[in-house]
Amino acid sequence: MLSTIVGYGVFAYLLVFTRLGMAVLLMPAFSVAYLNTQVRLALALTLALVITPLVASSLPAEQPRGGALALLVVSEVLIGAFVAMVMQALHAALHLGGTAIGFASGLMNARAFDPTTSQSGAMVLTFLTLLATVLIFFLDLHHLMIEAVVDSYRLIPPGQLPEMGDLVAYLTTLLSGSFRIGWQLAAPFLLFNLIFFVSLGIMARLMPQMNVFFVGLPLQILVGLGILFVTLPALMLTFLRYYEAGLIAFMTL
Repeated sequence: MLSTIVGYGVFAYLLVFTRLGMAVLLMPAFSVAYLNTQVRLALALTLALVITPLVASSLPAEQPRGGALALLVVSEVLIGAFVAMVMQALHAALHLGGTAIGFASGLMNARAFDPTTSQSGAMVLTFLTLLATVLIFFLDLHHLMIEAVVDSYRLIPPGQLPEMGDLVAYLTTLLSGSFRIGWQLAAPFLLFNLIFFVSLGIMARLMPQMNVFFVGLPLQILVGLGILFVTLPALMLTFLRYYEAGLIAFMTL
């Protein structure tokens, strides 16, 4: 009897770790390259130990065997990946906005290592991503992210996969919202870019002997950095509010 209880407890713990571990591996802030795999693994193991009693009522009453167990594990991996994709879809707003800001300010060719993608990226985008990661932990939004994973057991109990069409429709809605927010974040820079290049065109017509590109590029970078400095607090506040609202909306589905 005791061995059965212990065996089921280990099964429940590992089942929770399967979903939680996949989510921690892929979701924003936790998936940066600076946080190595061993740290993420230890974090997922610790969190699973805490979360397992909280979601025990949602777990299967008995441990399945053979093919049913394999199917359950695969479904938990997919659900964990889906929860992380929801957070990545919300985070895409900052990626789109940062890319547009880099183009508009003339800094797209300034490259730096981006820890979120583990490859070289635009310096402006890397700066915004790292700043957002710091603020997510500083403002305790990572607690909300973990809570969203826990709440996913209410939304999608183990062994029950929702309709694929519903998942795709939900992710499409999230991405469209992120697309809108991303352009809103970049709006001041795009407006400046329009005015700046129209002004350069007028100057080129009035003073054909002037090399407008020689004068324009440093000025574009300087003014772009100035706008970034002025708008950075509002930019990050807008993104973090959107990110928090998206997580809360997911937990109230």
